[in-house]
Amino acid sequence: MKSLLNKKRLPGILAAGLVALAVGAAGAPAAVAADASISSLTASQQRSKKKELKRCAQKKPAKKARACKKQVNKKYKKISQNNVPRGATLNVILGDNYFVPNAVDLKLNDSINWSWADVDGREAHNVALVQGPSGVSRSDFASQTTVDTGYRFKRTFTKVGDYSFVCSLHFEMTMDVKVSN
Repeated sequence: MKSLLNKKRLPGILAAGLVALAVGAAGAPAAVAADASISSLTASQQRSKKKELKRCAQKKPAKKARACKKQVNKKYKKISQNNVPRGATLNVILGDNYFVPNAVDLKLNDSINWSWADVDGREAHNVALVQGPSGVSRSDFASQTTVDTGYRFKRTFTKVGDYSFVCSLHFEMTMDVKVSN
């Protein structure tokens, strides 16, 4: 122990520890850090949760305290899921070689419900994402290819950005969606 605290070695040990801390922090996934600050609980709900967790920490034995904390976290997780804002739904009609409307502006968490009601039943159509914001999977915005006039395809837009859609069988059949906060 005495050799570690030697005046010559101590600065090196401290520097190595700081480097390890910095590397560890830099290696943490960005999503974890971002999600930690986002909460759909209101300010009063956050205060109530904090107060309940404080009461749980005072319980004895530790097993009861852990069970109490688990129950409180479960309760507020359910509440926060119910607080997620739901957006509006826009109906878009597919016809033979067109989308109506073919350009729309949406808010975050709005949805589009594509309908094949105007398809005459002879030519198949689909909805396919050509390009979207980073992190959006094309497969999440890919409908069936069908002639069924009763078919519907609904998707919610949870990322801000520009989306370009096409019927992959009719490349002139396009649609642009702009999603903003």
